[in-house]
Amino acid sequence: MGTSPVHALLISTRDYEELTAVLAKAGRSDLAKKLTEAERSDAETMTTPEVAALFGVSSANTIKNWVNGGWFPGAFKTAGGHWRFPRAEVYASLDRLKQLRAKNEGGDLMPPDFDEEPPLL
Repeated sequence: MGTSPVHALLISTRDYEELTAVLAKAGRSDLAKKLTEAERSDAETMTTPEVAALFGVSSANTIKNWVNGGWFPGAFKTAGGHWRFPRAEVYASLDRLKQLRAKNEGGDLMPPDFDEEPPLL
């Protein structure tokens, strides 16, 4: 499966991986398996209003604008014309946004992908 149980737990992918490693080391791989099984029962996509609520924006149009800006490249329209967003992609974008906010609050205006100098173009 291409997604992790991050969405069901509302934790980052990195934290989820660390949690499952700790559980496995403690001999509790059964608990990690239960987390994975719980995630499988969740829907794999989110609706525009769900994504808007998660990001704390009041308008679904904001999310649609973000789609046009490339934030959710895996987003697709249903046969009825409604947008659907891969849950893992939404949470990955949320993690990136949180990283960017944290860097900006610290006075570091460099995008999170650049630890040092930006590449020369």
